[in-house]
Amino acid sequence: MPTDQELEHTSTPKSQLSVATAKVSPDGMTTSKDENTELHTVHAHDVPDGGLRAWMTVVGAFLVVFCSSGYVNCYGVYEDYYVREFLSDHSSSRISWIGSVQILGLGSLGIYSGFAMDQGHFRPVMLAGSALLVFCLFMTSLTQEQQFWQIFLAQGIGLGIAVGIVYVPALGIVSHHFKKRRSLVMGIVGSGSSIGGLVHPIMLNRFFHGSIGFRWGVRISAFFNLGLLILANALMTTRLPPRLGDVSFAKQVAYWRHFFTDKAYLIAIAGNFILFLGVYFPTFYLQLNAIEHGVNENLAFYTIALLNGAGAFGRVMPTITVDRIGVFSSIIPCAVACGVLIFAWVAITNPASIMVFAVLYGFFSGAVISLLGPMIAYLTKNVSEIGARLGVCIGIAAVGGMIGPPISGALVTDEYTGQTRWLRPVLFSGICCVVSGLTLALVQVLSRRSK
Repeated sequence: MPTDQELEHTSTPKSQLSVATAKVSPDGMTTSKDENTELHTVHAHDVPDGGLRAWMTVVGAFLVVFCSSGYVNCYGVYEDYYVREFLSDHSSSRISWIGSVQILGLGSLGIYSGFAMDQGHFRPVMLAGSALLVFCLFMTSLTQEQQFWQIFLAQGIGLGIAVGIVYVPALGIVSHHFKKRRSLVMGIVGSGSSIGGLVHPIMLNRFFHGSIGFRWGVRISAFFNLGLLILANALMTTRLPPRLGDVSFAKQVAYWRHFFTDKAYLIAIAGNFILFLGVYFPTFYLQLNAIEHGVNENLAFYTIALLNGAGAFGRVMPTITVDRIGVFSSIIPCAVACGVLIFAWVAITNPASIMVFAVLYGFFSGAVISLLGPMIAYLTKNVSEIGARLGVCIGIAAVGGMIGPPISGALVTDEYTGQTRWLRPVLFSGICCVVSGLTLALVQVLSRRSK
């Protein structure tokens, strides 16, 4: 995490948008010295670092991540159901595009929603994304069997856009309320992804394979998310004013351009891109793999939930120690561990070992993803840029998350026999995770030199 001195250094270079110092009123809201200010710089000493409103925001942000990223993490349930029943006429590689496009939306739209949050438009962005998320779930419940494009449009593109709108602002908004405990708080919020990935799969598997069925199962899930998102939007507050002055196109270009003069930041983006190519492979295919290896369906249905449940601990535990040992000393071993576990997966064939793999991989994959936010915060000297920088990083990395699962899906299925072959995607995904860890080690070296 940045030091107090680094956080307090919030002056913006000439190449960036001009900014003015923000004052904090007694009620915690920011006011501007200049009504024509185009962007505000939030100084570290203005951050309350706690209080009722701050912790209410944490709870609200947690619920948003639970409903957005948490729902994306349960796609393995849909993948298994689509491959074996609802879209059985289509290949697993093609079906995986539905989930991978969700990952792309989750990250890529964060570039814009993160920037909008930094400008003070948090509330309308969050409301629009929440409404779209629920709408797309209801649309998914109306799709017909073997109609790939119906599901792709509703669940892939539509839901992907929705989760992308709300995810990065939910992570970034807690940075406006916390400084010293920012890593811990971002880990708590990020754990909503794993908790959601624990709860949603259990619900959906019971619905899809029980008396309720697919369509009403998705509708009940939509109502469930609707209630949580209403509560989340009521709890979250922002310390930035609701509207800022218009920013010229030239200044917007200058604002974004200066991000790409930071070598450490650019290499961090590359490392995250490589990571996302491989890290989602078990999330998409673990349940299908377990069933194909003879695991009882009632037990296999819990593999994704178990993976994501362990991920909840992985998202929180490292953030507790990151301020002591450093963000890179935490994220690099976790990335390499993900690769090693994927390599070991190819030799796992019995139920007990599959469950152990789910727990271990869930922990380390949850940790590495939750540490992306603190890593970007560490590399960012101007705290008012965290939302935009995090959005750019996750957005580019999400392209890897979009193309990685379909590549793995194509490698899983033998093009001649149609049988599954797990070694090839295991090698691809494992190598990606290990190379990502080595890339982030280079970022650590560059960041130390720049301090």
